[in-house]
Amino acid sequence: MLRKSIVMMALAAAFTMNVSAVQIEVPKWQPPVPGADASIPANAYENYSHINEKAIQEAEIFSDKVQKNVETPKIAIEKVFKEKTGLAQAVKLGEFSESTVILLHEGKHNIRLSVPNISLRGDTVDSKSSDGPLFVVRGYTSILMVGPPHAKEFSKHMHNEGVYTYPGLENASWQILKAKTHMMYTEFTPKNTNTTYGITYLGGGDVKEPYQDKIAEVVMSNYIIPSIEPLSGLDNYSHVKHWGNFSYRIPKEAKLVSEALEDNKYEVRTYEDVGVKIRVLRFRIDPNIVDKSLAKKQIFSFLNKYGDLEAPTQYATVWNNGLPGFLIDRYKPNGESYLRHFIKDSEYYYSYRIDYDESKSPYKHKQLRDMVEYAGFDNAESLRKEPQWRISDSHKKKLDADPSFNPWYIKWIEILTQ
Repeated sequence: MLRKSIVMMALAAAFTMNVSAVQIEVPKWQPPVPGADASIPANAYENYSHINEKAIQEAEIFSDKVQKNVETPKIAIEKVFKEKTGLAQAVKLGEFSESTVILLHEGKHNIRLSVPNISLRGDTVDSKSSDGPLFVVRGYTSILMVGPPHAKEFSKHMHNEGVYTYPGLENASWQILKAKTHMMYTEFTPKNTNTTYGITYLGGGDVKEPYQDKIAEVVMSNYIIPSIEPLSGLDNYSHVKHWGNFSYRIPKEAKLVSEALEDNKYEVRTYEDVGVKIRVLRFRIDPNIVDKSLAKKQIFSFLNKYGDLEAPTQYATVWNNGLPGFLIDRYKPNGESYLRHFIKDSEYYYSYRIDYDESKSPYKHKQLRDMVEYAGFDNAESLRKEPQWRISDSHKKKLDADPSFNPWYIKWIEILTQ
């Protein structure tokens, strides 16, 4: 158990090197920001893998069950797990360690942020502000809400509040509710803008939770707030390309080297830059086949295809203006690395893949990952009218029937948007 824990932590550390600690400062006579921990690196949010001991235990149990109890595999995935030792555990750890990334780039919105937690469902809800809708993401035991300032009615019940300063943010404040489920709210204006945002994060911090065992104030103060940054930095090295309804970014120096139809199914655009090869492809959605963009489907397909289970790989559901995609990030410092963002609209799946070597490329890992995460659709408003479930229909039905899941989630949305 200890050896496996050390291995997983080492793999996670390969993605980020410690820099200066989180420095959330407060003016004189103001209370400290809850949960702020100076021992946590300021760039800890860059690491999308957050495996804890409970996750490792659950993954081991799942793997043992597959190997011991399924003597005669009944379905294809069971057969693969039986034949490829270690694959079941790697897939389950990937599911537990998923992160969530939010990008807003509609109207006056122009930010990204991340939270180390899974995404099961996303909703776009009306706000009382004229500055656009609120985007809500639901995990198993967490809720993240991002958009214009909100929760004014609920602020009457907060236990404490204060102001703080952090690089890149102005007029920043916080409020906190400490109950059975902790909730923290922050409001801020990015530097050199006139747009104010509000973020609410709700999570209990159950130590038995394999997806995220830290309480809301620790997650907010050490991961969410440090991750907030404007998307305008992407303009320094990349630009937007359009393909029908879909838009994506490529480096300014990248050249289109081919457009082709592969296997009479995949439309492919190929770009090249120094040390970088980009493939953007699309193919039509088959409504009779399970959604290929779901996290479990993507994680299993990638690990089954490439098979190097010891290579550090990170995963995240990426929400662009309320619409989800899935990111796979296999980064090897100064070596051959891989990034892929898989997303869909109502007609096509889109796969944006980059193969690169950071030692040969003018771009850093984070620059390329930030660029790959960016996606847009001309008809985004109509696409996001319905809840964006990130799980299979069978799993969705179970949660829909669970009185402690959706009713609790909807009630919190109603409270926060009052």
